[in-house]
Amino acid sequence: MDKLSPGADAAVGRAGPLDPWLETPGATTAAVRAGSRAFAAGLAEAATAYSLVRTERLGAAVLDRDGQILFANDMFESLLGGRGLDPQAVATVLSERRSLIVPSAEDSSQARSAVAYGPADQARDWALPDAVCRAARLPRAAVVVLAAGAVTGGEALLDACAAFGLTPLQTRVAIGLVRTGSVKGAAREADIAYETARKVVAEAMRRVGATRLSGFIERLVRLSFGIWPIGRDGEAMLADIWRLSQRQAALTLALSQGLSRAEAAKAAGMSEAVAKKHLDTIFITLGVRTAAELAKVVTEARALALVTDAVQGAVALDPEIIEPLRLFLRPDSGQVAISDYGPRGGQPVLVLHASSATRPVTSQLVRALQAEGFRPIAIDRPGFGLTDPPTDVAAWRADPFAAACDDILLVCEQLKLKRIDLFGRGAAQVVVALTRRAPQLIGRVLLVNPDPPTAHGKRSGVIGAVKETFFRHPDLIEKFAWTVANHMTPARTWRLLARTMESSPPDIAVMSQGRIYADYASALHPFTTGRVAGYVAEQTAMLGWSSPPLTGISHWRVLQGAHDFMHDPAEVVAYWRQVLPEATFEIVADSGRFLAISHATLAARTLAAMPAE
Repeated sequence: MDKLSPGADAAVGRAGPLDPWLETPGATTAAVRAGSRAFAAGLAEAATAYSLVRTERLGAAVLDRDGQILFANDMFESLLGGRGLDPQAVATVLSERRSLIVPSAEDSSQARSAVAYGPADQARDWALPDAVCRAARLPRAAVVVLAAGAVTGGEALLDACAAFGLTPLQTRVAIGLVRTGSVKGAAREADIAYETARKVVAEAMRRVGATRLSGFIERLVRLSFGIWPIGRDGEAMLADIWRLSQRQAALTLALSQGLSRAEAAKAAGMSEAVAKKHLDTIFITLGVRTAAELAKVVTEARALALVTDAVQGAVALDPEIIEPLRLFLRPDSGQVAISDYGPRGGQPVLVLHASSATRPVTSQLVRALQAEGFRPIAIDRPGFGLTDPPTDVAAWRADPFAAACDDILLVCEQLKLKRIDLFGRGAAQVVVALTRRAPQLIGRVLLVNPDPPTAHGKRSGVIGAVKETFFRHPDLIEKFAWTVANHMTPARTWRLLARTMESSPPDIAVMSQGRIYADYASALHPFTTGRVAGYVAEQTAMLGWSSPPLTGISHWRVLQGAHDFMHDPAEVVAYWRQVLPEATFEIVADSGRFLAISHATLAARTLAAMPAE
């Protein structure tokens, strides 16, 4: 764990709003009980969210002071080679010691993708592929160059198409559409008739939930890049790169996101006639002929700006952790994300995440479940990870667990699952709600470390201070969530986790294994993008959650870690015995909060040995 120790991040040593919870949890809890809100002064009112980047898919090069290429990865060579480099941009970076993003120095008759330049020593903080990081430290390294267009090449687009469930033909046509910006070009690349391509594109757009070609391309490009942050519109960036006015940038952004010209004009606050004049200029400036081409160029440029945003350190998605992502659309066009780990012939088991995590399941648990004949399927609940909040926000916040059931039933319908087993990592409230809602769907049920309501149980240590804060000051839940998300660099995440694990030797032991920790951390990373709405909704609902006893569940099992640092194990069991009086409870002596990881085989075998009902 050396690379994740506090010393790995210089920023960790600075005072920050999390320090009261980390350093003096007892004093913080006492202050809360005394009615003091002074400790909350540093919590985030608004947040700076960061993207999660598939760094291995970026085109990158390292130049010396003369602009000669010292290193270039395959992605960069395939996209630009040395053709699109801008000597003036290199000179500006060297003289002014700042990074900048400019259009590629290609023939202006072509769509002009964006290219980022930065001083090598500063660019080391960007989310770069490992090989580029090493090259940036070469003695002659002076400038790092990133090519945005590379994020839409090869496997990146294939993965995005697979996530939306596109067929092989739809995928070929979609990739051709992204590359050429037109249905005719897509037909040519897919080697099919134009009329056939039109029909294929229409069906693919329906699956993706786009009504216009530009919106279709924007969604594919955005997903192929990684996970985008909440609350970044990109207008200022577009204005800076292409020297557009503020109104032109707003119009460009709206059109690239799938709005019609009339809708984009309204969003930018101008008439259609005025918008047409501006669009003529915009299309010439960006070297594009259609809104579809515009969507590709603009979305790639926005992606590149996020990659180079190094404030507080960019977070890169681990290239060794590739989730088998699938995306489904609700009737209101909201997006629901799942991971279907397979195999298709296995017994489906829905693995539910805790409210402090997201969809990804650790490889230890996936392997253990598959070894027992299961097909693990995980879902991001509303407002978590890549799943959108429901359109009826008020109803969702009033009962987020009911909204979670809606999405689960949708996924089961789409996957044609008539019966599923449930594995709750926490998430007992969702399991109870789903069982009441659709008992015919539920087979075996295993709950691991189910969380009681916030109002229940002891409050001590770091977690106790947080629970006390939430209970006494519910309005601080969202601020606290944003604050944690803003400080979730790898080193800070480890420091916070290490502080909370102090009372649990089994958890310390399992999380001190680097690969296991990285696996676990992948479920935390989406919070850095500003996707905290689900956490806030569920934590708010947990303040006073209650349920009458649930009957007909004598086949259910509950495993509780004896060293769970979140809650007192005896109190947890006592609480849930009232709600689940017929279930079988077991306290696992040598386990803690991360029982599902440290004892994955035990958990999987426990589920497999249970009667179906």
